[in-house]
Amino acid sequence: LDPEPDMAEPDAAQPDASCGDLDLPVGNWLNPFDSPMTASAGDPHHSAVEPTVNPGQAFSFDGKFAYGVFSEDLEGERVEVWLREAPCGAWERFAQDRTDSDGRTSTPHPGFDAEGTHDFRLRVPGDNSVAPGAVRVVPRGRQAVVFDVDGTLTIGDSEIFQEVLLGSDPEMYEGALDVVWAWADAGYFIVYMTGRPYFLNPATRRWLERHGFPPGPVRTTDSLSEALPTADGVQTYKRNWINHLRESAGLDFVAAYGNADTDVCGYAQANIPPSVTWIIGPHGGEACQGFQATQAVTDYPTHLARDLADLPPAAR
Repeated sequence: LDPEPDMAEPDAAQPDASCGDLDLPVGNWLNPFDSPMTASAGDPHHSAVEPTVNPGQAFSFDGKFAYGVFSEDLEGERVEVWLREAPCGAWERFAQDRTDSDGRTSTPHPGFDAEGTHDFRLRVPGDNSVAPGAVRVVPRGRQAVVFDVDGTLTIGDSEIFQEVLLGSDPEMYEGALDVVWAWADAGYFIVYMTGRPYFLNPATRRWLERHGFPPGPVRTTDSLSEALPTADGVQTYKRNWINHLRESAGLDFVAAYGNADTDVCGYAQANIPPSVTWIIGPHGGEACQGFQATQAVTDYPTHLARDLADLPPAAR
């Protein structure tokens, strides 16, 4: 953490009339030769881990900063943490940090006293690129539902490659949006947990926002090895992160949605009952070894009408 701000940079920024995003002029590079060279590799693919915490619980703003299709790491460069304390309030600079040799930062925060959502931006002043996110402060015991993205909300796992290589918009399953909103409208905390690697975090967030999905933390993998569609890859990653959210923030996962065999076992090994694990596609109804069978979803409109028509409101 670099406690000394660059006084050439402003410490506050007012939102526009429509409650817009952080709006600041381009600043200066800390490393005026190396950093612009890295940034010239292509578009920024920065990502931020979105913390889910309890009131008074300390956490850190963790970011990864990279450019171009080969994810060139931004090393030894200044990154600012900006917070919007209230909805549509002014943006305030909380701290600044410096990326390590892997293009990562981890900036501590003492925690928030009350429940709520706090938008943040991890900003690279040198080119004004950002990693957006939100801190969600919830009580322990908050009931939650976890959703995979590719092949679960989109029609297939191949959609991700078409998006990256061809710039196409991944096609959404009919009724997927209605299912997620059914849970959100009933008061459940929505978590999006995808096996996409970290550099696809911005594209994933944009797709969810563009298609009108309810807000919720978007979790992508920290490494390419975690993104592998194997038991040691994405299955273990999902199991570990669900357990982390349960233990650290006290989330109570009452349902899970996926499409792959790694979802079937990842959710089961994270102690989400197969009776509330909904799997769309050919793996629907399969069981992880040592566990009961999951619930098959043939299509979302039928699932919504048959299984969620009398969805009880979240307990908390």
